[in-house]
Amino acid sequence: MVRCPHCGFMIPDGETECGLCHKDVSRAMNRPEQANARRYQLPGDEPVPESGPQVIRYTGFWRRWSAGLLDLTFAAALAFAAISACEILQYPSSVPTALLTSVIFYFLLLTPFLIRSRYRASPGKIVFGIVVTDINGKSLSFSRALFREISKYVSLLTAGLGFILIGFTEKKQGLHDLLALTVVTRRSEAYLLMNNPPANTVTSNRSLLFGQAITGCAILGSVLLMLYFGMVLHETITPQGLAAHAVIVVADSVADTNYPGCSLPLYDIATDLIPDDTGTLVKKVNVLKREGRVEEAQALLNRAILAYPDDPVPVIAAGDLLYGDGQYQASLRYYEKALSTNPKDADIWIRKGDAYLALSIIEMQGIREQYSTLTSGSAGQSPSSNASSMDAFRSTESYREAIKAYNEAMRIDPFTSVEIAGRIMVSTQAIFTSYQGILDDIGIDNSTINPGTSQQQNG
Repeated sequence: MVRCPHCGFMIPDGETECGLCHKDVSRAMNRPEQANARRYQLPGDEPVPESGPQVIRYTGFWRRWSAGLLDLTFAAALAFAAISACEILQYPSSVPTALLTSVIFYFLLLTPFLIRSRYRASPGKIVFGIVVTDINGKSLSFSRALFREISKYVSLLTAGLGFILIGFTEKKQGLHDLLALTVVTRRSEAYLLMNNPPANTVTSNRSLLFGQAITGCAILGSVLLMLYFGMVLHETITPQGLAAHAVIVVADSVADTNYPGCSLPLYDIATDLIPDDTGTLVKKVNVLKREGRVEEAQALLNRAILAYPDDPVPVIAAGDLLYGDGQYQASLRYYEKALSTNPKDADIWIRKGDAYLALSIIEMQGIREQYSTLTSGSAGQSPSSNASSMDAFRSTESYREAIKAYNEAMRIDPFTSVEIAGRIMVSTQAIFTSYQGILDDIGIDNSTINPGTSQQQNG
């Protein structure tokens, strides 16, 4: 009887294959057994006196926590490598898609495969020298290892108490271990479980089926709650609605790539499933805008506005489309129409202020060009000859309307003040630059605008 050099299991004489790891040990069988080697009782052997009871040391919380933290580090490194590779190769991919793919590959493919292999552990557990087996010490199948990884969601769903349970159970089992009927031990002592009386097969199968039912109910309930509160709140849950939202999620991922046009057929499918969902229509409009098909997007929005006159979503989207195209005056008409149906929306007021602010900057540039034209042929005239133009400059109504819209937005939602302050600061700098350019063009010193400043300097 010799010890397996791979897993440490005691192999009876005459056997050439380990009963635990199934490795060829014919070369090890030719080695003489050491005098101080421990012998373990096997079925059919004569009783061998033991020096003391065999104590199995199950792996505790902190060692397993360290191994799990190392697994998370490996998964994060894999995700970072995937994102970097996509950026280097200019492969169309979004960050959420790369993160999701990396997590699924590491925890739902690689980890169960390694647990099913001779390593019987995830990469983090391999580093710390611990293995995952069933309660009889046997290796797990891929499906059993996959179920154990999925059942960790139940431990996480209980605010992490399922993981803390490791420190308080007899065999150091977490909630996911109890559901999957698994234990975690040191690699050097995993073979000791083979000497314990085997668990009842019928009872084990029933317990495993019960664990699978609990895990399935937890995942299904979480998905339904997420769909209800995140997507279909105050709406009737229908198979068409669930299918449409699934298609929208896929379309959004495709729209974030370098080929957004491929998402248009998906948005069309979602629109056919839920015709009244104008949010999907707006997403399609944004893709058309990125593709340079502005006229087609505008026509689509106009049809939506006629079909849903009380819905402000397509009206706002039409205003945004014109604003992005530089047609600020036309965009204001849509924003005013949206405010007529929803006057308490601070976001619409901010959009209206942005349109007026863009108009004021354009007007400043136009007035500067006007002053440049007037002064080019009248160098000998006094500045007072251009007083009418100066009055036009001082009576910029667009800037005042922008301030009014911003004030209304801050009155409705005070938290928008920081965002609005940044907009005003940038626009004020642009207007001041135009104002300074006008003064430079007509040759007026700043001291003539503020006589008190020159008097103080003379004093």
